Amino acid sequence: MRRWRSVAAVAALVAIASLAGCVPEQATPVASETATPTVTVATPSPTPTPTASETPASAAANIPASCDDLGTASSRDETVGGLTAQHADGFVRPSPPNATTKLSCNWIQEEAAAVLIIISTASDADVSTGLQQLASEGYQCQAAQDFGAQYCMRPGDAATSEDVVVVRDDVWIYLETVNVNARSWLSDIAAQIYG
Repeated sequence: MRRWRSVAAVAALVAIASLAGCVPEQATPVASETATPTVTVATPSPTPTPTASETPASAAANIPASCDDLGTASSRDETVGGLTAQHADGFVRPSPPNATTKLSCNWIQEEAAAVLIIISTASDADVSTGLQQLASEGYQCQAAQDFGAQYCMRPGDAATSEDVVVVRDDVWIYLETVNVNARSWLSDIAAQIYG
């Protein structure tokens, strides 16, 4: 029986020794295929288009279609109410290069009084050129504080006449008067057009 125990003990030691030699090998890293880097291209976002409220409206949009709608009814009646409306085409007065006449109005009272208004539009560059030319024609210009435009004036040919040009943005207003004070009406017209 002793012998059987010693054989069993030896067998157990051999089994333990053989297990002790079985140390697991460390895993060797296996090279995997390298992943292709992903390139993300940023797509540019579209440039926002201004909405109607962001785009400044042209002052030309406020030019009345008729001479009977210029300014306020009271200032118009006070200025030209006693005059007779006449054909107003064909008048040549200071205007910017490449101007387009939008409205031309003429009122007279025989030889005693007259009012001529010509409203034109042109590009900003042409309006600036036209303003520069006014000085050579005897106009004196200054900023008009009540309607934020350039106000240019020169005495007319007669003592009771004057020529006035009011300019802002793309709209050019020419006013010629004889024996009529039209300044209040002109201020109303400028406020109506330039806003």
